[in-house]
Amino acid sequence: MAIVCNVRVLDAAMTGIQRYTHEILRRLPTVEQIRPSHPSQGARGHFWEQFVLPLSLGGRLLWSPSNTGPILVRRQVVTVHDLATFDIPSGFSRSFRTTYATVLPLLLPRVEAILTVSHFTRDRLMDRFGLPGERIHVTHLAVDHDRFRVRETAEVEAFRRAHGLPQRFALFVGAMSARKNVAGLLNAWQAALGDIDADVELIIAGGSGPSRVLEGTRLDRLPPRARLIGHIGDDDLPLLYQAASLFTYPSLYEGFGLPVLEAMACGTPVLTSTTTSLPEVAGAAAIVVDPHDLDDIAGGLVDFFCGRRDGDDLRRNGLRRAAEFHWERTAAATRAVLERHA
Repeated sequence: MAIVCNVRVLDAAMTGIQRYTHEILRRLPTVEQIRPSHPSQGARGHFWEQFVLPLSLGGRLLWSPSNTGPILVRRQVVTVHDLATFDIPSGFSRSFRTTYATVLPLLLPRVEAILTVSHFTRDRLMDRFGLPGERIHVTHLAVDHDRFRVRETAEVEAFRRAHGLPQRFALFVGAMSARKNVAGLLNAWQAALGDIDADVELIIAGGSGPSRVLEGTRLDRLPPRARLIGHIGDDDLPLLYQAASLFTYPSLYEGFGLPVLEAMACGTPVLTSTTTSLPEVAGAAAIVVDPHDLDDIAGGLVDFFCGRRDGDDLRRNGLRRAAEFHWERTAAATRAVLERHA
């Protein structure tokens, strides 16, 4: 295939977009990868993408897998993961919003095809930019089932002891951006405490400290039985998921919501949101709550930890749901679109 992939995004820390790009390219070894000679983020990265990258293509098809691409290149397939910069602009800096507001309206009508990771984002692209549906192809994200799987009990318990984790806990893993709704989760946890057994904790894993985590809450300190454990490395993440009693992900906005599937693949029951792409991802295999309603989030926590929701049933349904999503299937669908335009 005479195809070049713009992998500038792989110079950044591993998030959902980087994981997507990495997993697809692992399965498309004939696609040439091209990146700046030095890691380039921000304005320098956008300059390279818009003005240097096009000179390296030699007429080949370009795949841009991370929301943007060079406006002047028509022979291009772009993956758009979400429209968060348009739908929830307060979560982004002015320069970041300006870049996307400038590039996407010019880029998307010009390119040969658009990939996206959920029907939710496909619908938003059609609504926002008036794009015809036949130009937009949904290729869901997936789970690396070699990594995210049910481990031996002894391995999980050793991890639990090493990190001082309780036997029962609700878990949040993710960035501390406003759209992840950590503030709503903490407020709901505070409200639910009186109805949840005293041995149950809320564990928040991520790289931010208390002051960042508490932004947007009505709290001046972490609630009782809630604590931060800092960043957990990729290798240990499946063990953390499996050690949890319940994975909580009441996000306000997701283009896909990969942590939901990762937790399910590790055999952990999931509580997530009724909004954006999350019902599409979770199906009927999770507790779903209105992320804007603190009482609804609190009620979901109480129902689970008080036994009003069958944890074993959620676990079985989650494993079945996660098994429906494979990177091989996503890569094959991606290859089909790229080959059609190469």
